[in-house]
Amino acid sequence: MGCLVLVGCRTPGAPATAPTAGGGTIECPADKQERTGLNNFGAYIGTWQASHRQVPESTAYYTTATVPGRVTVRCSSNGYVVVEEIRLMFHVTAGAAFQIALTELPADATNVYDHSHAGCRSLQYRSPRLADQLGADDRDGLADIKFQSDEATYNTASVSLIVIDVLDKLGADTGACA
Repeated sequence: MGCLVLVGCRTPGAPATAPTAGGGTIECPADKQERTGLNNFGAYIGTWQASHRQVPESTAYYTTATVPGRVTVRCSSNGYVVVEEIRLMFHVTAGAAFQIALTELPADATNVYDHSHAGCRSLQYRSPRLADQLGADDRDGLADIKFQSDEATYNTASVSLIVIDVLDKLGADTGACA
């Protein structure tokens, strides 16, 4: 199984945060039991961890099954994965990044927008299954996806970071690209 990235464009290496029903941000807890429902983005952390291999030297990073790289996740206060950040070891094309990102979303996800900016590509998808799973953490079932390159200018031939999150409102493209 593959994993994806966190939410919104930001400076590479900066800590990722996610909104929670209580308004705070948290790291994902460890040693939680699996639950029925989604397995990737939007999954309960116990379920997500059961299908992703942790990097032995770290408690915060996981490996991807689809491409060499690492995944960092953040959770809602209810223990659901609401941010995935995939840092690719080897850069990929925008088309390959798109395929990686879509494998993290539920099959019923539909595109809301796809915008290119000087610093990133910003997409939003909507999924009824994600809304059902996340409840108050994402009532609209929105997943924001950002692709970034190592350079300040987004390069469709060299994507190094994929971030998936629940930060934007429906149709809002508010994530500033670094």
